[in-house]
This record gives sequence, C-alpha cells and structure tokens, in this order.
Amino acid sequence: MKQIHVEASTYCNARCPLCPRSVYGYKVEGVYPEVHLQLDKFKECLAQFPEREYVYFNGNLGDPMMNPDIVELATITECRTSVTTNGSIGSRETWEALAKNNIIGRFSIDGLEDTNHIYRINVKWNKLQENFRAFLSSGGYGYWQFIYFKHNE
Repeated sequence: MKQIHVEASTYCNARCPLCPRSVYGYKVEGVYPEVHLQLDKFKECLAQFPEREYVYFNGNLGDPMMNPDIVELATITECRTSVTTNGSIGSRETWEALAKNNIIGRFSIDGLEDTNHIYRINVKWNKLQENFRAFLSSGGYGYWQFIYFKHNE
C-alpha cells in the first residue's frame, strides 16, 4: 500500500450541513465517538506500511487540526504528507511548524468572507485567514479546495 488515508480526530469545530457526523449541521450523539488518534497507535499503524509514499490526514469524520498532536503525527510519516482542514483551527505556531516540515495544506474553503460561513458554519473567516497566511508565509504549500454551491460559483 502506497497511500494511507488517516482520520486524526473525530472532533470538529464546524457544523457543515452535509457532514456525515451530523444532521443538517447538528451533531448526532452516538454516531462517531469523539476521539483523537494517539501517537503510539499511529506509529504502530505506520509500521504496517513500510512502502508508503503518501499519507493524507483527511477530515471525513472530523478535522485533523483538532488533534493537539497533529504536528507530531504529520512529521513522523517519513513520506509526502498532507492535512485537509477547514482552516480555522490551530495556532500560528502549529501552522508554521507544519509549513517548515513540508506538510501540504489542503484548505476546504467554500467561498469568501461573505459566503464561506453559509456551508462551513462556525468557521470564523478571520481565524481562517490568519492560519492560511501563517502557513503560506512560512513556506507552506497549500491548496484551496471547495464544494461548488450557487452562493460561491
């Protein structure tokens, strides 16, 4: 196996209406237990895939940036690594550390200041901007990915 999809956390700060962890943006109790991937468990998993070339921390069940150990998790992969996030979580120091360790940032931003919050409910635009600017200004390589809606065409 060359590529590994990792869910680093089932916690999320956003309330996206179509998220599988919620119903129209509201959390459904008992669907996914809220947990963070532990560093020792991840090391055990990595050992099972010695030929890995790409590890991507995705946010299907939560946002990877919610995991307080995301920098350590992302930097022990020993291969190309990316983190997909709504971008509004984390400190400047965390984003700078990811950038300096050549972690790719995939920012799920579904509009601009006046429209992103329509789908990415609870995501604060100013915090999002602060984070992606810290990441990019520290040498990070990032992508802007978004879901097409009428409000953000």
